[in-house]
Amino acid sequence: FQDIAIIPILALLPLLAFAPQSSSKDISDSIIASWPVWQQVGVSVAVIAAIIAGGKYVSAPLFRYIAQTHMREIFTIFALFLVVAIALVMQSIGLSPALGTFLAGVVLAESEFRHELEADIEPFKGLLLGLFFITVGASINFELLTDEFTTVIALVALLIVVKACILFALAITFNISKKQRLLFALALAQGGEFAFVLLSVTTTLSILTPEQTSLVTLVVAVSMLVAPLLLMAYEQLQKRTSNSAPEFDKPEQISSAKHVIIAGYGRFGQIMGRLLHAQGYEITVLDHSPSQIELLRRFGNTVFYGDAARQELLEAAGAHTAQMLIVAIDDADKTLEIIKLAHKNYPQLKIVARAIDRRHAYQLLNLKVDAFNRETVDSAINLAVDALELLGNNKEDAQRAGKLFRDHDRAAVLQLAELWGDDASYGVAVRQRMEDLKQVLQQDKQAQSDLNTCDSGDCEDGLTELADRPKKPDDSHLE
Repeated sequence: FQDIAIIPILALLPLLAFAPQSSSKDISDSIIASWPVWQQVGVSVAVIAAIIAGGKYVSAPLFRYIAQTHMREIFTIFALFLVVAIALVMQSIGLSPALGTFLAGVVLAESEFRHELEADIEPFKGLLLGLFFITVGASINFELLTDEFTTVIALVALLIVVKACILFALAITFNISKKQRLLFALALAQGGEFAFVLLSVTTTLSILTPEQTSLVTLVVAVSMLVAPLLLMAYEQLQKRTSNSAPEFDKPEQISSAKHVIIAGYGRFGQIMGRLLHAQGYEITVLDHSPSQIELLRRFGNTVFYGDAARQELLEAAGAHTAQMLIVAIDDADKTLEIIKLAHKNYPQLKIVARAIDRRHAYQLLNLKVDAFNRETVDSAINLAVDALELLGNNKEDAQRAGKLFRDHDRAAVLQLAELWGDDASYGVAVRQRMEDLKQVLQQDKQAQSDLNTCDSGDCEDGLTELADRPKKPDDSHLE
């Protein structure tokens, strides 16, 4: 929004010019310099509107015609021509060429070929941006900084404080979350690079004296230098805040669960909680994320702020009477800590856990949880089944392949858990299980292909023989 605001600012700057027309080259070169002010403003607005409309309704067909030539160079040439032409038109009516180039960028951004244009002008962008900042740096008067150090620092502080207050008020007005308001205000509190563009125009129009322009340029540059320091200070403040002990709900404020306690109510825990609640089970939810608690309570969910690894909070949630504990948090170490606590103090609880990955699944098996599932396995298998269907496999074959893969993967986890920690044996077993899986799927695919090619009576004897043949362990997939 700050960058776009330069358009009306540049359009209004000529109205602030105090110098006579003859002292301003841009104004004296304007073809409408002798017109009344209100007519100049009207013409300026009309030209800007015409440029925007032309970019939408004229340049788009031209770009489509150029695309038919399949010559990328013409894209670059036409884009540069459009920028220069619009800049000259703006200068001819007494407005800043910078405003024209900015409008040209807006016009090109509306093109359906904007991505190709962006790639073509990328080299120019980096070169000109570097040149722009070199020019700005070269224009800084360091002698003025030493002579007016106190004044410059005071103005920088004033700029940052005033702008931060305005931004903070805007954050409140537009309901930005409390945690983000300070970050929003500090991140934009410095002067922007378009300030240098405005300063060059104010000098041309004699709105500011050269001394004033040098001072403001220095203030903006120093504020940009201070900006990273502000963000570093904010980061340190956040670390201190996050390291402080959280204000959990008091045990007496937590309602006791009759059936199920869910530790962690993110995207994983919510799905389980909604299903269990819909089936009539009473649940108590504990979550240690303040932002998640605030969000869930806003939508009417009963959620308590607390760390399930603390026994007094788990006790208050009803661990002594509940039937099940579901650990659905996304921290593997914290999950293990909660499970060990529950095993030690509440042996009657059935424990269901969310496994982050295969390694975490092995750890859960060693703790003898009642049930677990890796968080991405089912969704990945289901999507792979859909992919098989899109690749031409019928629905039944794709679903059967998915079931075979799921069963084989589950069995592999149970088997490999015993070898976890012995790298040599584990590596050999993993490779063997992968080869077994490939063989099982290929055999199943071949068996189904043979069955599909049989006519109603042609393969009866073969099917009877297959059904009567004693099953070996590797033939279980043929059922």
